[in-house]
Formats: sequence, C-alpha cells, structure tokens
Amino acid sequence: MGGSGGRSDSREIRDIAALRREIQEELRRQELDAELNEFLAEQLASFNDRDTELVQERLNAIEGALADAAVDVDRLLFGGSVAKHTYVDGLSDTDALVVLEAPNASPGDLVARFADVLRGRLGSGDVLSVYAGTLAVTVTYRDGSQVQLLPAVERDGHTSIAAEDGNSWRQIRPHKFAEKLTQVNQANGRAVVPTIKLAKAAISSLAEDQQLSGYHIEAIAVDAFRNYSGRRDRASMLRHLIKHAAEAVLRPTGDITGQSVHIDEYLGAANSDRRQSVSANLRQLSSTLDNATNVSDYRALFDE
Repeated sequence: MGGSGGRSDSREIRDIAALRREIQEELRRQELDAELNEFLAEQLASFNDRDTELVQERLNAIEGALADAAVDVDRLLFGGSVAKHTYVDGLSDTDALVVLEAPNASPGDLVARFADVLRGRLGSGDVLSVYAGTLAVTVTYRDGSQVQLLPAVERDGHTSIAAEDGNSWRQIRPHKFAEKLTQVNQANGRAVVPTIKLAKAAISSLAEDQQLSGYHIEAIAVDAFRNYSGRRDRASMLRHLIKHAAEAVLRPTGDITGQSVHIDEYLGAANSDRRQSVSANLRQLSSTLDNATNVSDYRALFDE
C-alpha cells in the first residue's frame, strides 16, 4: 500500500507541476497579447491621426475646384483614414466618391485623367503632390495630411469605377456597401473597421502580386465577422481575419452589396494557381501572427 501511495503522490506532484507550467504559459501569453494590442493601438493611432475639420475644408476646396467637371462629390468619410499604401485602398478608406462627366474615358484612363485635372486645378500652394493609384487619387498636402478621392462615372444607370486590372469597369453601390460594413462593425463593438485597417497594413508586407485589393479585404472581413464570437481585442481579431482570408481567397468572393458579380476576378477561377499562391502567403502571414513571441515579430510586418 505504501508503494501505491508513493506512486499516487508522484502523479499528483507531476500534475501540479504541469498545471503550474500551464498557468505560467497562459500568463506569458496574456502579457504578450497586452503588448501586441498596445502596439496595434499605436499603429491605428498613426493611421487615424487626422484633423477632420481640416479634411472637410479641403474637400470643400476640391469640390469648388471641380465645380464644372464633376457630376457629384459624395463624401463617404466612412473609414476616417487613408490607407498606408494606395494599392490596397478600399471604399471604406475613401474620403469622397467623385462622379465625373467622362463618357469617353476608358477604365485605365479614368484615374490618370482625374489626377491630371486635380493637378491643374488645385495649384501647388498647399498641395505637395497628387498621386494616381490603382483605384483612387491621393492628394498630399505640405503639412503631411492626405485626402483620398475615388473617381467614378455613371454608366448604364450604375455608378462604376475602374477595376483592379485597369481594363474593365466595376459597378459599385457605396452606400449599400457602407450599410453592410456598418452593420457588421456595430455588431462587433465597432472593432471590425480598425481590424480591416490593420489587415491592409499587414497584407501590404507581402509581395505586391500577392496582395488583395482593399475592397476585397473589406468584403472578406464582412464575411469573417458576420457571426464572430471570439475575443474582440485587436490582436485576436486581426489573427482571425488573416486566417479567414487565407481560406476565402481560394474561391471567388461575391460583392457584399448583393450584386451578381465577383469582386476578385483578378485572382482567376476557384483554386487557380494564383489563388493558391496568395492563400499560401496569407497562411504564412497567419502563422507569423499566431506564433509571435515578441512585439518585434509584429513590427516587421508594419514596416517598423
């Protein structure tokens, strides 16, 4: 009996030691998550560091300069910030949708022509540069602030913007899009839009041909958080979105506004070579986020 009791005591000691290690590991994970969330909050602060009243004043000036060139200037201001990199812009980052009278412009010419118009009409006094990206035009001012504008045209009764390939048109319904994204954002404590901004910045660390368009990321986020029940801290939601995106990109993503189109034709058919390549890179990014051992692992993704 004495021997049996000794074995029982030994098992209890091992169980207690294992429990202690589990508790210590959980405490280390909580400390790391706190540090990661603090870092991500700093990133968001840098994305959101804007003077809203000044942006409104500059949109007024832009609208005045375009008075005889634009059909309408629709101030979206949904995202409240310009993305770090123009080539991952999405509708939620846009300060204003500018519907132009440009019946003969091809999709590839629309953004370039609009940028040329802005350069000619805004002058160089307060404006440092006007940059034409894939979809949008970013006006950078001498104080470092930016305003982002999305040029569009009315075609066949629909509002259309240039598609990512520059050769075709994409129909959009910006207010329907904002409604869908707002619903999911509010259902998740208004944490989805900040997560999208962080995801765009993290994905921009990938090679350019492996990145997703901003609108695509936003649509994936709506799907990822539609029935989300996980933790709502920044690090957890960012990890969830990237992991979800790695699977979602393998099949075409429908337009979240209900239009019978896919918003990611640029990736080809389901399970295409390019989709599999992008998915593999997103899985690697997801692994980096999941297995980070210190904040430096995250800093490397955000160009710090």
